[in-house]
Amino acid sequence: MSDKLFDYALDSLDPLVAPIVDERKRQQLTQQQLADMSGLSRRALGRIERGGDCALSTLRRLYTALGIDVQAQLHRPPTLDEQIERNQREFQSLASRVDQRMKG
Repeated sequence: MSDKLFDYALDSLDPLVAPIVDERKRQQLTQQQLADMSGLSRRALGRIERGGDCALSTLRRLYTALGIDVQAQLHRPPTLDEQIERNQREFQSLASRVDQRMKG
């Protein structure tokens, strides 16, 4: 697979699976080697890499086998009111700087 095609395929993967595929390729491991290291079948690993579902415990096994440290980050998008407030603060700050430059 060409690098551009591989990069595109990697970008379209689930964000929990992409690091597994990327690291496997970086370490120059075959699917069979990683499957053996993690106690999975090559077929199961191939299915996961193509976007198939798997258990969280399976992802943990793959991350561990590859030496990837996993840290969960929970992110809640801002509510509309929070975003409006943030935008108003940024606008007021920008307007204040523009006003200071006009006076100075």
